[in-house]
Amino acid sequence: MKSDKTKDIIVRCVAGVLLITLLWNRISLAVIQGNWVRIIPNTFCGMDSLVLALAVLFGRKNNNVLHFVVYLAFVGGSLTILYPTFIEDYDTFFHTVTLSGMLHHALSFYLSILVQVVCWFIPTYKKWANLIIGFMAYITLGTFLIFVLDVNTAFYISHPILSGTPLTVWVLAPIFAVGYALYMLGLELIRRNWKSRKKESDSFKIIMQTIKKSA
Repeated sequence: MKSDKTKDIIVRCVAGVLLITLLWNRISLAVIQGNWVRIIPNTFCGMDSLVLALAVLFGRKNNNVLHFVVYLAFVGGSLTILYPTFIEDYDTFFHTVTLSGMLHHALSFYLSILVQVVCWFIPTYKKWANLIIGFMAYITLGTFLIFVLDVNTAFYISHPILSGTPLTVWVLAPIFAVGYALYMLGLELIRRNWKSRKKESDSFKIIMQTIKKSA
């Protein structure tokens, strides 16, 4: 019980720091660009950080929101760490936008792994529909940002993630779906193998106990 409580505290603390770094990033962007609309995350990574932080801070263990945002945060965070496209926008890495951006991406990536390692979130293919619901929610918000608030690059709906490439959300989504399917398949094979070995181990223990009692 104490161990579970400790894990809960650690996970929520990381989520709290993630939320702080995201707010730092969005406020910095809004102030520098003189446009308070920029407080609203308009990318998958920004929204992932917000949703993941709130889902952990205010949601229950293994809640439904986690069954789509954890995967998105893992992919978005890892790709940004490997290839931070925004790092050259300012003169120094320690610029408030660059530093806060790297921190919230790194923390969302770390938190997406942490919740799985400590079993605060348990992946399962049975919750695949949550990905569709989450994706549609993002696209709905993106459509609002584009047509109402004039944020044309929102969620890569009409603009690619990398200029000069076809990588809009309509291309990225199928690629992500394949990756998700492969991850779930690999996870399911590992689980079945572990259960099989555990069953064999338990059977062996029962046999040995029976032999000892007979002797």
